[in-house]
Amino acid sequence: MSVLVHLCRGCGHQSAWHEAGNGGYTSCRCCRAGSADPDPAPTLLPTYSSPHGIPEPLWAPGTQRNAGTMHASRTCSCAQCHEAAEAMTRREHPSAAPRLVGLSGR
Repeated sequence: MSVLVHLCRGCGHQSAWHEAGNGGYTSCRCCRAGSADPDPAPTLLPTYSSPHGIPEPLWAPGTQRNAGTMHASRTCSCAQCHEAAEAMTRREHPSAAPRLVGLSGR
């Protein structure tokens, strides 16, 4: 499923990579130091279904992911992530699509 993340302005990796326990997964000195400088604006990391490549839905902000595993995490629940998720949901909704003027609709 797609997810909103905050990228570190220092190295460009996800802020979560700077958290304790994640440093062993990367050789990035910034991530290993645990000193993220997160961009307040969230970035969408899209995922696609296999084999058809259909965009997958977005994890809602504040959602528990991979519960019960050593990779359990929670999606960011900041105001910017909530606003971005709401805007994306409005765009994806069929009634929010722009109407084409001049077509009969048949």
